[in-house]
Amino acid sequence: MKKILFLIGLGLISIVVLGLGGQSVKAATDYGSQFFTHVELQDKNGVPDTDFKENERVKVVYNWNVTQVVHSGETMTLPLPVQLKYVSFAPFLLKDSGGNTVATALVDPVSGKITLTFTTFVDTHTDIHGSMFFYADFNKANIVVDQINPIAFPVAGDLTTLGVMIRKVDSGGGTGTPTVVFKQGRIDANDSSLINWTVTLNNALVDINSAYYTDVMGPGQTLVGNVKLKYRDADKKELYTQNENITLDANRSFRLDLGDLIDTSVVITYQTKMAGGQFSYKNTAKIGGSNIEEQTRNATVNDYSGGGEGGGTTPPPVTPPTTNPEPPTPEKPNVDSITVTPNEPEVTTITDENNEIQIYIVKKGDTLSSVATKFETTPHQLRVWNKLKTDALKIGQKLIVKVTPKKGTTRVMNMSSLTSPTMETLPQTGDVSHGIAELIGTLLAVSSATFLIRKK
Repeated sequence: MKKILFLIGLGLISIVVLGLGGQSVKAATDYGSQFFTHVELQDKNGVPDTDFKENERVKVVYNWNVTQVVHSGETMTLPLPVQLKYVSFAPFLLKDSGGNTVATALVDPVSGKITLTFTTFVDTHTDIHGSMFFYADFNKANIVVDQINPIAFPVAGDLTTLGVMIRKVDSGGGTGTPTVVFKQGRIDANDSSLINWTVTLNNALVDINSAYYTDVMGPGQTLVGNVKLKYRDADKKELYTQNENITLDANRSFRLDLGDLIDTSVVITYQTKMAGGQFSYKNTAKIGGSNIEEQTRNATVNDYSGGGEGGGTTPPPVTPPTTNPEPPTPEKPNVDSITVTPNEPEVTTITDENNEIQIYIVKKGDTLSSVATKFETTPHQLRVWNKLKTDALKIGQKLIVKVTPKKGTTRVMNMSSLTSPTMETLPQTGDVSHGIAELIGTLLAVSSATFLIRKK
């Protein structure tokens, strides 16, 4: 039985290994503080400072610049110094001026680390850079008041130590006098875009006839859901509750009629959603009645969520290689009708009593050697027939390229006969001689059709 169980377990392990394909999963690269270049502390007004009270909130600002190629999914992680603790654990985005998210930021409340994760923005941009900030309170267990505390921040793969003076604050205490109106707000623990507002009316248990409540909502926020009212007795025990569906008027306010408050207090709660883009959100509470003057209380909630920005450069578009357009087909020259035999050059044939003489007109690209090859003769023979002193040819020049005796002629035409006294020397264009030479010269000079016979 044990052996069977062992084999089954071994088989399950094999299935798991095969299921993973025998490959290990490669974790995304984390660059730590490598790309962070600067850190500073600021006060609530955004002014750089290193002198704070122990209960004062601190703004931590980092700059970063990526100096190598990174990819989406890769991260930068920073631990928080032990002397500080986060105010908000809400995630935030680092965007460029066009609203594109460069990186997302997430605060881990357990490890105390903040992690920036690159988006696909970095896959299509270069020169990735940005800044971020978050708010922190002093961790009183790890600081010494009324002296400079060295606080080490991770920067560029190392630590940068800032000397921070932390001053003790004497608590003044309070009378705890009950109030007629009190209002406060807190950012929701589950949704950092929401503010939970609480208004306590007539905690002093003053008799108020025909009581009413007016709430004026500051800019940058919208009312979410219903307004809840809870009526309490003198011992603050709940009497009953009711929900009101509220619509703001043109002054961004709403009014509730509460009736007579005799030994009765009222707790009003509602939520607003922050539009973002501002630090402080203010609301005003007012209570009045037929027998008391209206009393007012303001409440402000600051958004201590982190933030920042990012950016990058879009590489220039890749220009595809240009293809050279095909050259236009040259127009064929308008040539007089002459005998054209496929694969044979064009010639004009002139005859006399004994010989057929072929005349060729030089074209572009012709050389003495190429012409000789075309007509199965030699450059030397062409020079002899045409009285050429050099091998240079000109386009349009006329050349004697072949001399053939007619049938029945007993004379044998060869190189020696071409220079015999009977034929003398064959002419070039314009030459005049006796016999055949005189005929050719005359034909070439005056182009008389009387002497031309086209060989078809």
